[in-house]
Amino acid sequence: MNAPLRALIVDDEPPARQALLRLLGDSPAMVVVVGTVSNGLEALDVLAHEPIDLLFLDIEMPALAGLELAARLQPAASPAVVFVTAWPQYAVAAFEVDAADYLLKPVDPSRLQHAIERARARLTMHESAQRIPSLQASLKILHARQATSKSSNIWVESGRGRQRLALDDVEWFAADGDYVQAHTSTRSYLMHGSLNQLESELPATRLLRIHRSTLVNVDAVTRVASVDGQLLLTTRSGATLQVGRRARARVRRRLG
Repeated sequence: MNAPLRALIVDDEPPARQALLRLLGDSPAMVVVVGTVSNGLEALDVLAHEPIDLLFLDIEMPALAGLELAARLQPAASPAVVFVTAWPQYAVAAFEVDAADYLLKPVDPSRLQHAIERARARLTMHESAQRIPSLQASLKILHARQATSKSSNIWVESGRGRQRLALDDVEWFAADGDYVQAHTSTRSYLMHGSLNQLESELPATRLLRIHRSTLVNVDAVTRVASVDGQLLLTTRSGATLQVGRRARARVRRRLG
């Protein structure tokens, strides 16, 4: 009979931690939650003192984010990592740091059960130098999808209908009710849809979410500065964009 897995939940949102605790309590999988913490630094402290088999790890967190924590772990002696997040666009990066699985919130109980089984299989294989082949296959598929399905152009509204606009010309996107405004150095254009939809359709390497209502083209950023406790970006046209509190760590990692 398999021994229970000792798990640690790492998420900066208390409701999310409680929801996962309830799901694990109802799960037939043998998992014992030894603690919950709110960021990667707190998790490192627990890992230094407690034997942990399985990390349930959020992506976006203050102090030390989930991907950064996973990258610091030593594969031969580390717990299995299952990312639990509301952000689908980090799946490729998650598998690159050897995640056992990647769950989207709200978590489906059957997917959680499957993730635990994959984590247990990963732990069983830790003493060998092999990787789970399905993860490598998943990574190749995700890379292929990104390469083939992401466009470098967008369609915007103009006085004469719709026109194609190169992503290179856009400095940032801003939510505007049921629409999105695409801002260039000279003017702005209106687009149908949402920022989430736009983010999923455009190359992740080109864009950075700096606020729930703002998506910036990283190639258009010329300056990053902290001013009076705020993190501000300057674009090539001289526009100033404020970074949301929850996005600051992500922006600093990406832009330095």
